[in-house]
Amino acid sequence: MATTLPDAAALSRQLIAAAENHATPQEMAALMSQMDLLFAAHQDLVYATCLRFTHEPELAIELAQDTFLLAYERLSTFRGESRFGTWLVSIARFHCLNALRKRRDLLSHDGVLEATDPTRSVLNRLRRQEREELLRQTASAVLNAEEQAAVHLRYTEQLSILRIEELLKLESASGARGLLQRARRKLGRELRRRLT
Repeated sequence: MATTLPDAAALSRQLIAAAENHATPQEMAALMSQMDLLFAAHQDLVYATCLRFTHEPELAIELAQDTFLLAYERLSTFRGESRFGTWLVSIARFHCLNALRKRRDLLSHDGVLEATDPTRSVLNRLRRQEREELLRQTASAVLNAEEQAAVHLRYTEQLSILRIEELLKLESASGARGLLQRARRKLGRELRRRLT
């Protein structure tokens, strides 16, 4: 029998209120138990995200665990505007990028990085991740929620226009195309502004 997951935004508010109102240990334990259920339901997603960045299972496990700690610390910032899993994945992405950047800087500082083919591949992947990160930051700055969702579904999830129309409850496929076109135009203008 499937377990119904608690509403993440409501649980976040309850945990904050409980902490502020000095809830009993039993009340806090009950809320934390619900939080554990939420985290457990998303652990594979977070691990897969970390593994995509690191390509190292042990490091991915470590970064996934860190992600859940960061998510718990930042729980008050979750407003329920996106799905809880999406919010966790964004924390995992930022954390992985930061960890890889620190690791790269450490290797470079120690003189370990040489111009070998595998290293170039890693550096190219890091550069690509940095470009993707710039694109994500720009998207969150200039696109509305519907445009962000459409861009994510099309380019990250690689869904068809028809599927995007269905998921976003748009009236037609041309509505989805128009939404993506507006989003691309906004992104292009903002990226040109930031990079010049």
